[in-house]
Amino acid sequence: MIENPLPSSIQIVTFLFLFAFLLSVALEKPKQEILTIMKSSLMGRSLFANFILLPILSLILVWLFRLPPEISVGFLMVALAPGGLLGLHFARIAKGNLAYAVGLIVLLSLLSIVITPTLIYLIFPDIAATDGFIVSLIGRLLFLIIPPFLAGQIIQHWLAPIVTKLQKLSSFLSIVLFITLTILTSSLKVLDTQALAWNGVAAIVVFIGMAWFVGWQLGGPELANRKVLAISTSMRNVAICLLIATNNVVNQNTELTMLAFSALLTPMNLVFAIAMNRIKPKS
Repeated sequence: MIENPLPSSIQIVTFLFLFAFLLSVALEKPKQEILTIMKSSLMGRSLFANFILLPILSLILVWLFRLPPEISVGFLMVALAPGGLLGLHFARIAKGNLAYAVGLIVLLSLLSIVITPTLIYLIFPDIAATDGFIVSLIGRLLFLIIPPFLAGQIIQHWLAPIVTKLQKLSSFLSIVLFITLTILTSSLKVLDTQALAWNGVAAIVVFIGMAWFVGWQLGGPELANRKVLAISTSMRNVAICLLIATNNVVNQNTELTMLAFSALLTPMNLVFAIAMNRIKPKS
């Protein structure tokens, strides 16, 4: 159990960040355009990469780098949570297919409501030993993810003339909240930074690199789609993991691993997105 759970300020900012970003995603593209992308074979490969290949690869990395149990829990919980919310921003920087990026984030976020708690239950039965763990966690995720998507649909239907302005506003707000969250979590001095050790950091870096490779290979012939899947597959939903941690089901070293994942995911994918921006389709 966590001796010092996440401060309420971090919990509140995390919730606001999730809502603001998911609302901006829901307002990004028309529903019909997103539905068309969701029906493609590309989306099937995307789900295979995020819900099957990446969890398997993460288990291999835990064994390969011989991660301690507490670090393994944090590492695997993040690896099992696809739908990293900054993936859309990085896809925009990389000049990827934004309609595909929006559809992918929406689908990953919705499916994660059921699949992520189930995988956590199967891999960590001790953590999920509490009666009603899965039902409680699914209900919590539904409460967090469904309202902003519904709000987005209502706004697109009734407030169509100002959708673009509201999308830009919510997107900007999500960036501000993410920066605030980063500052708040970096101030958690109670975490022992030596606990992660070199092998924990190495496992995270290798995981991100392998996710890029998997996403790029499964992205199909279109360069814009490859960029999106490479970025989206490597970006994991650390915000959801931190909210799970507020249930006091993990300890400080597990939290440390989640925060370290977030600290490495963002700059690595920003550099990757900038590099992808320079890659142009062959004429």
